[in-house]
Amino acid sequence: MSSMDGVTGLPGHDPTVSRLICTPIPAGECDPQNFGQQADEPSLYSGADWGHLRRAAEQLRQTVLQQREQISSDQRTIRALTGKLTECERGLGGLWGAAGAAEDTHLARIMVRDGPASGPDGGHLLTARAVDELEQAIGQLKERIEKLESDIGPFPHNQTDGSTSGVPEEGGMSGGPERLAVPGHTAGADRPWSMDDLEGELERKVELLEKERKALRLETEKQRQEIDQDISKLHHRISGLEEGVSGHSFPEGYRLSFPTRTNYMYAVVKHSIPKLRAFTLCLWLRPTEGGIGTPLSYAVPEQPNELALLQGLHTPTELLINDKVAQLPLNLTRGSWQHICVSWSQKGGAWQAYQGGKLRGEGHALAAGHHIRAGGVLILGQEQDSLGGGFDSSQALVGELSQAGLWDRVLSSGQVASLARCGRVTQGSVVPWTEDGVEVYGGATRHPGEPCSKHSRSSQ
Repeated sequence: MSSMDGVTGLPGHDPTVSRLICTPIPAGECDPQNFGQQADEPSLYSGADWGHLRRAAEQLRQTVLQQREQISSDQRTIRALTGKLTECERGLGGLWGAAGAAEDTHLARIMVRDGPASGPDGGHLLTARAVDELEQAIGQLKERIEKLESDIGPFPHNQTDGSTSGVPEEGGMSGGPERLAVPGHTAGADRPWSMDDLEGELERKVELLEKERKALRLETEKQRQEIDQDISKLHHRISGLEEGVSGHSFPEGYRLSFPTRTNYMYAVVKHSIPKLRAFTLCLWLRPTEGGIGTPLSYAVPEQPNELALLQGLHTPTELLINDKVAQLPLNLTRGSWQHICVSWSQKGGAWQAYQGGKLRGEGHALAAGHHIRAGGVLILGQEQDSLGGGFDSSQALVGELSQAGLWDRVLSSGQVASLARCGRVTQGSVVPWTEDGVEVYGGATRHPGEPCSKHSRSSQ
C-alpha cells in the first residue's frame, strides 16, 4: 500500500495531491510534452471526487456502445438495401452499370472499416464521421430507388389484349424494365402494389389463358364437326354421281349395302308416312357383324324414337315405339339372308315378332293407346337421335337389306309366312319396295338382286 501514499482522502495518501481527473482532449490536440506540466499543477484536479469520475467514465462507455450498436444496425440496413437493389439491377439488365458498382464499393469500404480507434478521443471522432458517411450512403440509396421507380413506370394491370405483359414469366422477369412490377411501386395514384396485388393479377392472367384455351377447344370441335359434315356431303355427292353415271335399273329387285360401321352411311325412304294406329314392318336382312345395329328408324319432330328396330352388340333385338321398348326373341345369324316381320296395334299395345315366317314371340302393353305420328323421316341403316340425323356409328347397320315394306295394318300369320316364302303378297301399302323409293347417302350402295329374285336364288 506504500505506492498509494500520495493520494489524499485514503489512508497513507500524500496530502499534497488532492485528486485525479480525466479531461477529454480533441483529436490532434494531445501533446505528450504537456503531460509533465499538467501533472505538476494540482489545481487542475480541484472540485471533483472519485464517484463523479466513475460516473463520467461509465457514461462515456455507454455512449460508445450505443454508437457501435447504431453503426451495426445501419450496416445491416445498408446490406439489406444493397442486396435488394442488386436483385433489381440484375433483373433490369444492369440499368445502372458502373455508377452503381462504384457506389456499392464505397458502401463496402464503409461497412468493412475498422471500429473506433483506440483511445476515447480518436474513437469518438471516428465514430461520428462513420455515422455521417452512413447517413450519406443511405440517402444515395434512397435516391437510386426513387430513380428506379420513376423509370419502371406503373404496373400495366389494365391491359385488355390478353397479353401477359407486367407479370413475371416463368424463370425470370417478363421483358424489360418497362414491364416489371416492383412491390411497393404505386399502382395508380393512391396505393402501392403489394404481393396480394401481384398474385391477384397473376390469377387474372391465368383465368384469361384458361378461357382462351376453352374457346380454342370449342372452336376446334366446331371445325371438326364442319369437316365431318363436309366429308358426309362429299360422300353424298359422290354417291349421287355414281348413281347418275351407272344409271342402274333393277328389274329383278335390288338390295342396299352398308359395308362398314359409320355415322354417315344411310338411306332415306322418300314415301311420306301417315298417321298409323297399327302397322306391320317386314324386311330381308343379312348382317355381316355381331349386333346388327339399326335396320330401320322413324323420327318425328316431337320424338326421335317414334319407331325403331335395332339390336346392339350384347343386347337382344328391340322394338321401340314412342321410346317404349319391347324385347324380341329373334336370333339373327351373320352372313345369311333372314326374313323379319314385326307388327303392332295401339289397342292394348299388342305386338308380334316373326322370323322366317314363324311367330317367335308376342306381347302387349307396348305404348298402348299411342298412334304413330305423321310427317316424320324414315331412315334405313341408322338410329336417329334427332329428326333426320344425330347418328351414332355404334348403332349403325353393317350388312345388307332388301324388300323393306310397311303396312298400315297387322298382317295375318299366313301373309307373313307367304312373304317369307317369296310368295305373291301385295307390297307395303305405306312404304313399298320400289326402285325410286329410296335414296342412299354416305357411301351406302344399291346392287341388283335380292333374296326372292331368280338371280339371287341361282347365286345362293
